[in-house]
Amino acid sequence: MNWPLLIDEKTPEPVRAILRGAGQVMFCGNAVTGFFVLIGFYVSGIMTGIAATIGLICSTLTAHAFKFCLQDIKAGLYGFNGILVAVCLSVFMGHTPQLWLYIVIASILSSIVWAMMTRLLHICRLPAATSSFVLISWIFLLMMHASGNQPPAPIISITAQIGAIPIETWLTAMMRAISQILFSDDVLVGGLLLSGIALVSWRGAYMAIAGALIGVALPLGMGIDQKAIEAGLYGFNPVLTMIAVGWVFLESTPQTTVLAVIAGILAVIWQVVLSSLLMPIGIPVLASPFIFTLWMVLFAINKFRSGVSVAPS
Repeated sequence: MNWPLLIDEKTPEPVRAILRGAGQVMFCGNAVTGFFVLIGFYVSGIMTGIAATIGLICSTLTAHAFKFCLQDIKAGLYGFNGILVAVCLSVFMGHTPQLWLYIVIASILSSIVWAMMTRLLHICRLPAATSSFVLISWIFLLMMHASGNQPPAPIISITAQIGAIPIETWLTAMMRAISQILFSDDVLVGGLLLSGIALVSWRGAYMAIAGALIGVALPLGMGIDQKAIEAGLYGFNPVLTMIAVGWVFLESTPQTTVLAVIAGILAVIWQVVLSSLLMPIGIPVLASPFIFTLWMVLFAINKFRSGVSVAPS
């Protein structure tokens, strides 16, 4: 038995469920990975870490209060959307006393909406993933926009020329692509996340690295603004997509590896399209390109499998 699994099993409830909720940000229902994720939030900033902790606890307690599936709660499946929506609001909203009330409300809603989305998407055999995080965040940010407090627009400008990036900048951009999952451009945060997932699965770590590479190389070839690329803004969606397709939801085979690469490319394309649509209202794409790509791939696979019939003998 490896030590991360041993520590996870020895961690008492409810601490284990809470830490697993943080770990599920990287698809890892492991307390050790969750600890790395939480540390990553605090490295990004004390306020960010506090927001993450509040969101994580509130969303998990909400699942208990509504008596949602206990197995899902223990796996941390009611924590990762809460932690993400809390940090999203802390990043895009001003640090006012009202912010903390919004974080609590949004975190509570994230668990309720995730439970509803899970039941709804079960019909199509699709995961809810981070859909509740995106939906709740968009609602709060649109409300803020309607009140006149517009959030900062994401960097999505496209230039006519393709700039050359030195190798050290490539590596930095790739690590930032991973760290942007936590709304951070800190290379150390990217290293913490990569280490956290590697403790659980080397394949998951390889998928994350490959997704980060796609998130740098493809936007560069498309002529995306180099500053956005170097900040990792076009990398976190292919990172999430490749981990999900290449490791979490499908069997680990050479075929799924190729499919994961294709999905990573689609995630970047989705981000370009959605960015152009959402830019006029100043709303960030968040993880929506990852969600749409994942749903497209899994829906197509489910359709293919259900359409395969055995010839009569």
